Amino acid sequence: MKAEADSGARDAPFAAAYGASWRPILSGHARDRALNAVAALKARSAATGRADREDASLSGGTSGLAVFHAQLAHATGDDEARARADACLDDAIEVLSTAPLGASLYAGFTGVAWAAQLVGDLLHREDDDRNEAIDDALCGLLDRIDPNEASYDLIHGLTGLGVYALERAPRPTAERCVSQLVHYLATRAREDDHGTYWWTGPSLLLGRNRTQYPAGGVDLGVAHGIAGVLPFLAGARAAGIRTATADALLDGAVRWLAAHALDTGAGPTIPYFIADGSAPRPARSAWCYGDPGAAAALLVAAREARRPDWTEFATRLAIAAAQRPAGASGVVDAGFCHGSAGLAHLFNRLHQMTGEPTLEAAALFWLERTLEWCERVEDEAAPGAGPDAAPWNGEGVLEGAAGVALVLLAAGTAVEPVWDRMFAVSRLGPGNGAVDAGA
Repeated sequence: MKAEADSGARDAPFAAAYGASWRPILSGHARDRALNAVAALKARSAATGRADREDASLSGGTSGLAVFHAQLAHATGDDEARARADACLDDAIEVLSTAPLGASLYAGFTGVAWAAQLVGDLLHREDDDRNEAIDDALCGLLDRIDPNEASYDLIHGLTGLGVYALERAPRPTAERCVSQLVHYLATRAREDDHGTYWWTGPSLLLGRNRTQYPAGGVDLGVAHGIAGVLPFLAGARAAGIRTATADALLDGAVRWLAAHALDTGAGPTIPYFIADGSAPRPARSAWCYGDPGAAAALLVAAREARRPDWTEFATRLAIAAAQRPAGASGVVDAGFCHGSAGLAHLFNRLHQMTGEPTLEAAALFWLERTLEWCERVEDEAAPGAGPDAAPWNGEGVLEGAAGVALVLLAAGTAVEPVWDRMFAVSRLGPGNGAVDAGA
């Protein structure tokens, strides 16, 4: 009995991550405002059509909209949302069957398939498995690629493929894909005195980074860098797939990330990028780059690996980010990727995992900022009002209105926001409580 008690005490700090149900942090009038904003965003989406039907992507297209409507239907019993989820998914699958798509999670065929899996789970579909052919295609692709030439990141690369494959585990083909991806990440990994990292060559850099870092370097963000790899490795470990390799990579990557945190006097902060000849600089507060996203991804890995030292580091990152003045956050819009809704959800998710009141206060602050933006848009859309200038980019999940609506829905309902697995800020893989259980 004493051994059992000791085991329970050791695991107690981790119980909140997986043992408790999702809790709404809005109530009363604030909750009503949030759900009214969700309804208004849903209506705007209907008025503008199902986005660009030629864009099937998870990040900005119809498969992402299918996830939004399915989550709304699951949370509220909205039959119209259920029908729209099916229609959007049908649009995405039609594009998938008629147009060439890449493989990436955010823009390619695995994203459409990930959405199909999640929508089926949320709406309790018991149809034939629609993704078996996708699993086979992904396995064939992985057998052909050179991992040293591929992106390793979440949005474009190997890690994103891993998020899809873990969603399909424990199916044997999916587990084979996860195993191959862990192996490829090990092949791509580099080591130094600080631990394990992944190098991004100049040909794989995007936008101004290619000019700023002409010799390449190491990205530390969730979207394109090391932080985004951590939850995938933790998910592979939990699934019992290449556990020794995943453990070694995970331990080395967390050590490397922590070693390169900058000391600001107000706590550690994760920089954008590490490259020879360039001084590392703090990132803005966001999901794609910066402490809120990195802290959430790290905390997911910490809870899975039962590492209280990682939990402590992730919580310090999160609290320091929560206490950062709004004017220093870099937030200029309401979208998920780098806007107020993303910060609201990240701090909400971090609060749900840690119970820290500072993180709840930050979530409430950014929810209020998001609601003010949503209500301003509605006022401007009224007859006789000025031009509509929505503080988000399009209708999609990553930067658009659907992502904002999903955040507000999660804040106002007691329904697990399973959609945020695409952002690697909640537990991935088998046993993840798919639809109704806690994170």
